[in-house]
Amino acid sequence: MRRTAALLLFLASTPLWAQSSASEPLTIEAREPAVEPTANCTDGLPIMAGISVPFADNSSAFRPSREQVALLADVLKAKLVMVKGRTSTTIPTAKDEALALARATAARNWLVNLGVSPLKIYVNYLSAGDHKEDNSTKDGRAANQRVDIEAYFVDLKH
Repeated sequence: MRRTAALLLFLASTPLWAQSSASEPLTIEAREPAVEPTANCTDGLPIMAGISVPFADNSSAFRPSREQVALLADVLKAKLVMVKGRTSTTIPTAKDEALALARATAARNWLVNLGVSPLKIYVNYLSAGDHKEDNSTKDGRAANQRVDIEAYFVDLKH
């Protein structure tokens, strides 16, 4: 209950117009789907697509690369978007929980600014765990400081 209240307070205090702090604004342009249609999705989109955007140490500045922005081109058509904020710590602390949430919220705000309905976005955060690389190395820790964005293009009712 306290975590939910803290999340609602944090989201209410975070401006929806927050954007990447890159030198020029990044935008998504309409284009043809990046993958071949699948048997389960008739409009030419994949069932699910995802990317990971890394963060600098102790930073919550969401700065996707141009290549990552291009991969997110179809996100406006998604039925559901999951945004997962992560840190490279091994022991959860309040500071790291707040950082993981701030990373996820920064990505969420960026997506909303692009036109993704906030009603389609699910935010999740975890400070110690869900490491995708070996956390005992510098490169591994850098890869684990991330936000994963997963876009689902089919109704998940079935």
